[in-house]
Amino acid sequence: MKLNIYDKKQIVKTYETESYDLMFGTVEDIMTLFNVDKLKSGSDVEIIKMVGEALPKCIGSVKPLMKDIFEGLTDEELKKVKITDMITIIMEVIKYAFSQISLGFESKN
Repeated sequence: MKLNIYDKKQIVKTYETESYDLMFGTVEDIMTLFNVDKLKSGSDVEIIKMVGEALPKCIGSVKPLMKDIFEGLTDEELKKVKITDMITIIMEVIKYAFSQISLGFESKN
């Protein structure tokens, strides 16, 4: 995942991470904020729309999540992130959460 920090329209810093270990609390938050069935079967466009609609309700959870994913990220830098970039990362986290949950169920069968 990649997160760009902007000064006006210029990228001034980029945070990158290859992987992220999801915590149970993050998955729990995702499951309470979104319609799980729609997330599992929805297209990327539908998921982006759901994330955009849910963002105002979950903004308090998003900042700590972003700071957890991207080590060293500050509150000031978060203010300089494009909302479209943030939604893309949240969508990636959601998809990853469901892939991990599916793997867990498949390995038990």
